[in-house]
Amino acid sequence: MHNFFPLEVSVLSSDALCDYISREYFSRNLKCRLYYRGLHDIYKIIAANKEYFFKVYRQGMRSMEEIQAEVDLLNHLKCSGIEVTLPVMNRNGTFISEFNTINGIRYGVLYTSVGIYEFNQVEETTELNEKLGSYMASIHNAWDTSDFGINRWDLDSHSFIDRSMNAIRQFSTIYDFDINFLEEVAENVKKKLAYLTIEKPQYGVCHGDLYSGNIRVDANNNPILFDFDFCGNGWRAYDISMYAFPFGMGSDVTKLKKRERRKNQFLNGYNKVRAMSENEVNSIALFIPFRRIFNMGTLYVSFLPNTWGDSAVIRNVDEDIIMLKKWLELNPVF
Repeated sequence: MHNFFPLEVSVLSSDALCDYISREYFSRNLKCRLYYRGLHDIYKIIAANKEYFFKVYRQGMRSMEEIQAEVDLLNHLKCSGIEVTLPVMNRNGTFISEFNTINGIRYGVLYTSVGIYEFNQVEETTELNEKLGSYMASIHNAWDTSDFGINRWDLDSHSFIDRSMNAIRQFSTIYDFDINFLEEVAENVKKKLAYLTIEKPQYGVCHGDLYSGNIRVDANNNPILFDFDFCGNGWRAYDISMYAFPFGMGSDVTKLKKRERRKNQFLNGYNKVRAMSENEVNSIALFIPFRRIFNMGTLYVSFLPNTWGDSAVIRNVDEDIIMLKKWLELNPVF
């Protein structure tokens, strides 16, 4: 029995995964390459000139039950006639694969590729933003009709603020950054969230990461979503905020006007399918600092140091604090 030194992360061999997919999914020649490393490892698969993506989930981050819930939610959208990326069933009639690696079990799911163009490759128009709004409202409505149990996390103040701030506080004992500012922001966000309803349709299953990098566009200029890894129960205004009122767009006057136009166009489309209340619309901006605390504490500090290293993490934290201070000056949500 070998005494192997412990690993924090593992990367599956592309060649071995290619053989596995040939046995378990396709009995034909295919190509498999590691495409992207982030929270999870994404492999690009080409089989009979069709494109797929195999996601190998980070070890210990998602349970099999949570991944199965993601699969069920996607299949429910398919049954509702809504086009999204879809999980592919293997020869055993299941969707989730298990890999026994040296640092523990990792799970994998094969997903279909969608669309033709990346969202950022096409012109952002009023029509496209309205289509995206209507599309997102259709997804929210469809999920509200699901009659199965959803074993997913809650996109709430505990998950996004409390857990993130705990990680940020520990990180602040090693590196110097404006922790007092983040403490104040976190407390103010939690106070505001306490007044929001947690009833349908304002609160329910969300995509959780609705930004341009998770959207593709088909030949008819229709948006199609993929990467539902963050899906869970939360405020729909949060789901909308990620694209309709993006933090990363910047805070100069030109960008503020562009962001307001985008929000109005998106909501025009969304409200055609599900009318939002005035309180919901007014809360959209609140979810910018809500998500930013999560990014810093959960994504940067908790999960990505063993992918990026601390030097990249502290750089991102410092940059986000600077941007968030400027953003809050121009968008006083507290």
